[in-house]
Amino acid sequence: MFRPASTAMHRTSGLVRPSFRSFAVLASSPNPVIYSRNGFQPVVAPAVVKTLSKAESGVNVATYDHFGPASTLAIVVNAGSRFDTADAPGTAHMLKACLLRALPGDNLARTIREAELRGNTLHASVSREHIVLASDFLRDDLVDAVPTLVSHMFNRSFQPYEFLDAAPHVAQQTEASLADPATALFEKLHQVAFRNGLGNPLLASSEAIHGLNRAKLFEFVDKYFTADRITVVGSGISHNDLKTLVDSAFSKVSLSTGKSNPQKSRYFGGEVRIEMGPHSEAHYAVAFPGVAYTAPEYQASLVLQALLDGSKRVKWGARSGALAKASTEKTISTSFTTSYSDAGLFGIHVVGATNEVKQVVSKSLETLRSLSSSITTESFSAAQKAAIIYAEEGQTRENLVDLITKGALSNATSQAGSEAHSINKVTVADVQKLVKSMLSAKPSVVSMGNTLTLPYAEEFQV
Repeated sequence: MFRPASTAMHRTSGLVRPSFRSFAVLASSPNPVIYSRNGFQPVVAPAVVKTLSKAESGVNVATYDHFGPASTLAIVVNAGSRFDTADAPGTAHMLKACLLRALPGDNLARTIREAELRGNTLHASVSREHIVLASDFLRDDLVDAVPTLVSHMFNRSFQPYEFLDAAPHVAQQTEASLADPATALFEKLHQVAFRNGLGNPLLASSEAIHGLNRAKLFEFVDKYFTADRITVVGSGISHNDLKTLVDSAFSKVSLSTGKSNPQKSRYFGGEVRIEMGPHSEAHYAVAFPGVAYTAPEYQASLVLQALLDGSKRVKWGARSGALAKASTEKTISTSFTTSYSDAGLFGIHVVGATNEVKQVVSKSLETLRSLSSSITTESFSAAQKAAIIYAEEGQTRENLVDLITKGALSNATSQAGSEAHSINKVTVADVQKLVKSMLSAKPSVVSMGNTLTLPYAEEFQV
C-alpha cells in the first residue's frame, strides 16, 4: 500500500526539476522499505563484504567491511565464565580486568597515551562464552591497532602489584552490577537453569577473588587460549590487510597447543527465591530451555520473542505484543531470549507491584501456552517484521562484534541481512512447535522481592 508524498521542486544551476517520491507504508508480508525517487539520485553505498578465513597461526579471521572511515578490531577468545572451574570461580572476570597491563620493557602509560593521541579506544569485556579485547580507531590506524591488541592479549608478563591493583576494581564492578535487580535476577536464572557451565557466575564475588592468584590465571590461559578458540574480528576493515597483519603479529606469539572439549551444557530447571524486603519492587522470571544460535530453530525463537514482546514500540503508544494484555498499569510483563553456542533460555520477566505479580505471571503463561495452538496471520506477520527490526537495531559496536564472532564460530558470516532472510522463512508451525517443546520442560523460576508474598512456581500451571 503506497501513499504519494507531496511533489517538491528542486532548483539546481538555473534548472527546475520535479521530484516524485513514494513510500512503502504497510505491506501484508515482511518486505524491505521501498523508496523510489525521480530526480537526483543519492549515491549508492558500496555493498558490505563479509569474509571468513584462517590465519597461518590457525586463528580465525572474520571481517565485515562496510568501507566506512571508522573501524573496530577485536580479539575474541572462547574462554568466558562458563569455563571457570569449581576451585577457581571468577577467573574469566578477573582475567578480563588484567588484560591491559605493562608489556615487557614497556609500561601501560605508553599504550594508553598513544591510543589517546590517535583518538582510539581500548576496551575489554567478558561474557559467559568469550573474553574480548577490542579497539575503535580510524581505518588507517589498523597497522598500529593489531600489534597493540595482540601484544596485550597474549602478554606473559604479569607482576604481583598488577594483580593486587585489579582485585578491588573487580569487586567493585561486581557489587555495582549486582545492585541492578535485573542483572542479579538473570545471574540466578542461569544458575538455576544450568547449575554449572553456563550457570557459573559471570561476575567474580569478593570471596572468589580472594581465592584467585596469578598462577590460576596463567593455568586458565594455557588451557583455553589456543588457536582454535581465538577469532580476530574486524568491522570496517579490509580482510586482506587484516590477515596480513594478523599473520605477522601472531608469528611472535607462542600459543598453547591442543584442544579442550568442554562439557556440553545441560538444562535442569528449578526455583530460587531472593528476599529483598517488604517494600521492594517485585521481579519474577520464568524461563524455559531456549535454542542455541547455531540451531535451525534460532530464528523461530526471535519471532516468538517479538510475538510476545510486551514493550512499547512507539514512544507514546500502548504496549504491543501478546503479553500487553497480561500487563497492568503497575506491573509489566516482557519476553526475553538469550542464546549460546549449545543452549539458550527463553522466558518472561515480570516487574512491578508484589500483589499483582501472581495475576500477571499467570496470564503471561496462559498467553504463551495459547501460542502453541493459535497464532493469527496478522500478529505473526507483524512479529516477523519486528524481529527483523530488532536484529538491525542490535548492531551496536559490541553486538556487531558478537554477531560476527557467532558467524565465525558457526562457519558462516551471518549478519542482519541474511538473518532477515532466515526470519522471513519462519512459519507459524515452526513457532508453535518451539512453544510446545519449551513447555514440555521443567521451568526455571527466580523471584526477587517480598518472598513472603510472592507466589511459588508450583502455584502456576505450566
